[in-house]
Amino acid sequence: MRKSVLKTVDGTPKKRLFLSIISDYDIRTGLCELIDNAIDLWTTCGSEKPLEIRVTLDAQRQLISVNDNAGGVSEDNVELLISPGASRNDVGDALIGIFGVGGKRAGIALGELVEIKTRHGSDKSIQVDISNEWIESPDWDLDVYQVADLPPGTTTVDISKLRQPFYESDIIDIRKHLAETYSWFCEKGCTIFLNDEEILPKVFNSWAYPQDFLPHYASFKIEPVHKGFLDVKITGGLITDRDAEMENYGVYVYCNNRLIVKELKHREVGYYVSSEAGVPHPDASLCRVIVEYNGPANLMPWNSSKSNVNFSHPAFAQIRNRVIDFTSYFTKASRRTKHDWQGLILSHTSGSMKTIQPSSALSTRKTVLPRPPMSKRQSPYALIKTNNEVILKDKPWTIGLIESIGLVDIISKQNFQSKNRASLILLDSNFEIALKEFIVTRTDLFPPYKWGGVELARLFQRRSDVIKAVNEHVKFSQSLLDKINYYYNIRNTFIHQRASATVTDEQIADYRSAIETVLKGLFGLKFPDA
Repeated sequence: MRKSVLKTVDGTPKKRLFLSIISDYDIRTGLCELIDNAIDLWTTCGSEKPLEIRVTLDAQRQLISVNDNAGGVSEDNVELLISPGASRNDVGDALIGIFGVGGKRAGIALGELVEIKTRHGSDKSIQVDISNEWIESPDWDLDVYQVADLPPGTTTVDISKLRQPFYESDIIDIRKHLAETYSWFCEKGCTIFLNDEEILPKVFNSWAYPQDFLPHYASFKIEPVHKGFLDVKITGGLITDRDAEMENYGVYVYCNNRLIVKELKHREVGYYVSSEAGVPHPDASLCRVIVEYNGPANLMPWNSSKSNVNFSHPAFAQIRNRVIDFTSYFTKASRRTKHDWQGLILSHTSGSMKTIQPSSALSTRKTVLPRPPMSKRQSPYALIKTNNEVILKDKPWTIGLIESIGLVDIISKQNFQSKNRASLILLDSNFEIALKEFIVTRTDLFPPYKWGGVELARLFQRRSDVIKAVNEHVKFSQSLLDKINYYYNIRNTFIHQRASATVTDEQIADYRSAIETVLKGLFGLKFPDA
């Protein structure tokens, strides 16, 4: 049966489509759309002069204003301000706007009244107002007003009657978000002000360079669609700017130098799979992977509000294995070194990255990075010595004090029935020796003319007198001194009483912690959790 025309229908979109997508935006994503528009116009005009974007957020009056000097919109192109899909951008350009609705719907999503004033070059200044009344009306016509002259090439978007309120605390978060999102542009001639204070760029390249776990990067091209290419760079490594509270690890994605999403910990990038990066956990929090796409905007794997990644997009599917490869490798490296991040990772702040060749990066193999080497874990005693190298060099009399702690570790591994009794005696003797070394070596506090051989001999006859003399200068807590006295009394039962006291592993650990606190207070020695 041949097709015949039954009737012709009007395919003009309804203006209420603007309202249907309001839920896609909050104040952060809405502001970013307006900033994106200014940056794209500046980019297409050649970025010849510095771009200045001024964002004003008035929490008291609930007003938003975004002003830029990117070039303005001419009277002939005023429909760009209201018509869905209308855009001067070529979808094949390397820009950060593509859909032709971002700035329009962002303004409408933020407030019921959007007043746009613009001046293209030295043309006359014009204004359009997008209100709830206009959206409710079926008529697409919109009045264009001539207004008092703006500075040439500027546009101002004023938004009022906000749909959702914002507060001063939100402004702090927005400042951080803008600093992270537009860091590259801020370093290339774009200046963004928020409430008259310049946004300072925030980058995420605080890499550590330990020899066993150097950062890696791969740079290559992909073809998400036939004859459509994107440049991709993946960088991964262990970081020195770990923030345990903010959990600033995971995957970061940039599209045409704009941050799209950060701290991504999703199954699609290797997390929650035991054979890959596993469940996100603080012990994996030194791993960071940065993915950078550059190329035609229509090939980018972002969502329509540019706030997340579309994991089913071919531009992401083509690099998924390599992203997981990077997150898995450096997550394992983070976990294998967690016993000494400071010594093994964080202290290595300079070095070179390793390069993954494009042919390897584009391989269909699941992994191309080498198996992370097993960490050379130091014994607790060796780790204590490493952490106290400077003090041991300056205060050689502390070596014996640390070695006594090491002997407690050795004794604990022996199959002796009385090992805890020996450890208790050793720890208590270490305490007395530490007090003596403090008094003898701190001649500024115990001058020889006042504390000669006779005076010291008399002082050392009574342990309580020694503790009192030292405590006048160090001020140990009474609870610590009470604990030491408690274990001292247990030691005395071994010597002066017929019955021997039982000492548990937990008591040895508790007394050891107390003695380590004393050594820290007397000599600045460093112990785990002391």
